[in-house]
Amino acid sequence: MSIIKSLKFAVLVFICGLVLFACASVSRHEQLLSVAFSTSPLKSDGTCTDAIFVVEKYPVASAGLSPESIVIFDWNIYKGSLEGWDSDLLRLSDGKDIVLLQEASLDERMEAVLQQQNLHWSLNNAFLYQGNETGVLLASAVPPIASCGQRTREPIIGIPKTILIARYAIKNSEKELLVANIHGINITLGTGSYQKQFDELETILRKHDGPLIVAGDFNNWSDARTTIMMNLANRLSLQKIAFADELRTTFLGGPVDQILYRGLNPLNSQVHLVDSSDHRPISVRFRLAGYETALSNI
Repeated sequence: MSIIKSLKFAVLVFICGLVLFACASVSRHEQLLSVAFSTSPLKSDGTCTDAIFVVEKYPVASAGLSPESIVIFDWNIYKGSLEGWDSDLLRLSDGKDIVLLQEASLDERMEAVLQQQNLHWSLNNAFLYQGNETGVLLASAVPPIASCGQRTREPIIGIPKTILIARYAIKNSEKELLVANIHGINITLGTGSYQKQFDELETILRKHDGPLIVAGDFNNWSDARTTIMMNLANRLSLQKIAFADELRTTFLGGPVDQILYRGLNPLNSQVHLVDSSDHRPISVRFRLAGYETALSNI
């Protein structure tokens, strides 16, 4: 993107940011809300530290995600601003093992969908939108072992972007799945803040040596940003899901909703055509790498 185009883009989004601030306010401190199904939310400062890896479990999990099929669903839900998002979310999240949402606004309709699907969930808030906690949300059919969040402030409009990371047990396996839900820094003239966000994420992810998924709205709308994303992927030995029929939402010429993975084999992927957000949701079915070999040795 040229400097002139970058300036025009920044001015446009700054104006949009001012409009957003009419309905949004930024919390002084990060706050992570975690809910086990049918219980009240637990609140913490959400800070990502080594503590996420300290929580222990049995060496071989008797309960957890199925190694044969782990289905994830990813969607920037646009703060629930468009009609029909809740019915689309209810329909498309059905049967999914892990649901990753960006710009999730925790209103009564969102809570109703999560409860109806019997999902455990955590939300790392970025700001209050119309009085509701709004940020990235991770929901799952099985409870996570632990979760934590990161928060980076947009340098121009001042609204933070958040990341949420969770550990999951895999049934009958010593391996654990680490999942990171990212909403990438968007409005910058350079890539300094964007790089910082990815560096802070990598600091946590590199401490995990098992299966890993990094998914969400990466806002990688320039070659420089895509390079930063792929450098992270290369350093962590992550691969990127390629969708056969490229129907993902594009911004400035390319898709910004991405799924990176390692230690897993993708079985199928899909882009879901909806008009209840400015992003189209995506989903992928994975199998734990080596699962077929383990079966053949039984």
